[in-house]
Amino acid sequence: MLILQAGSAIAMRQNTKLIPIALLVLALLALLIVLRYALAALVSFYKETARKKPGRVLDVGLLKNNGKKLGLTGEEIAFLIDLCKTYKIKDLPLLAETEQCIAGPLKTLYKNICAQENSAEEAHTEEKKLRLFIIIHKIENGKRNLTMVTNSTAFPAGLPATYTDESGGNYHVVIIENTDAEMIISIPQKKDGSKVKPHPLSKISLTIQLKNGIAYRIFPRIVRYQQRKDFEEMVVTHTKNIKPMLQRRFKRVPVTLRCSFCAAKEIEDGGTKRYTVSENSYPGIISDISAGGCKLRTAIPIREGRYIQISTDIAGKRIDSIIGVVVKSKKDVDGKTTVLHMRFVRMAKKARNIIFASVYNYDDSK
Repeated sequence: MLILQAGSAIAMRQNTKLIPIALLVLALLALLIVLRYALAALVSFYKETARKKPGRVLDVGLLKNNGKKLGLTGEEIAFLIDLCKTYKIKDLPLLAETEQCIAGPLKTLYKNICAQENSAEEAHTEEKKLRLFIIIHKIENGKRNLTMVTNSTAFPAGLPATYTDESGGNYHVVIIENTDAEMIISIPQKKDGSKVKPHPLSKISLTIQLKNGIAYRIFPRIVRYQQRKDFEEMVVTHTKNIKPMLQRRFKRVPVTLRCSFCAAKEIEDGGTKRYTVSENSYPGIISDISAGGCKLRTAIPIREGRYIQISTDIAGKRIDSIIGVVVKSKKDVDGKTTVLHMRFVRMAKKARNIIFASVYNYDDSK
């Protein structure tokens, strides 16, 4: 009997200890439930506030300032602003990374223009597309101009260059070192290994191309020649006499497009140019293209200065009646194919827009 009473007393003391623990657990559960409902109410409040808050608007002032920096006219900037407002584009980061800007909001603007296209207003739609593409082209060139090199200190070591002598001969050299004080380049060499060493203090012509594709011609002065270990080096001064080389007018991309072409003749009548086209057609392959020209390969030898009419298909769309002039003609390495460098002189707006859309990856099929 005494043992049972002792056991009951011990159990009672243990149960008494468990009661606070149970109450603590219940309190924690209650707190979690309250926090859950409070969090849900807070989320709902923020959603409702965001819904009632006025939407983000286009920063017109920023767009105008950035457009001017990139060389856009007031009319072109107004055109972009109007498009953004029409298609509810809230942000147009013109100074962002080029591909980000072109593949993002500018492509959205183009797609919106295409979505509202109809046969009755086709000419108006093609005009809007072309205006947008010309602006995109100017944005690309404007960004390149903002990053133009103005001092030879900007050229990194290890970059290849070309030395041009007074007779027009070209020799490959390398920028070995470039410090704030001077530039050190390798000595030009002829094919037989003999060195070409202009006189110290004379000015030389160097052509240097950066990784972004922009080439520059600089005219530094030779300070001295020096020996470092087993190599002789040319030391030249830094210069701000830097000329960017001529760049292609429009962005060009590699392609493989079968085409046909006919001989064309330019006729000037009362100050107006028109073209007559031969009925004979010849095959060719376009290996790169831009809105301003192309490179065409053919078995037919054609001289520089000749006009031809080109027809081809791009992204399933037929392009014909493009008139181009041969600005350069040369034999390919196989000795059989003629490579024609063409500059387009006449084409319809729709044809030019199809090429632009392909170059910028704006095709409807993509």
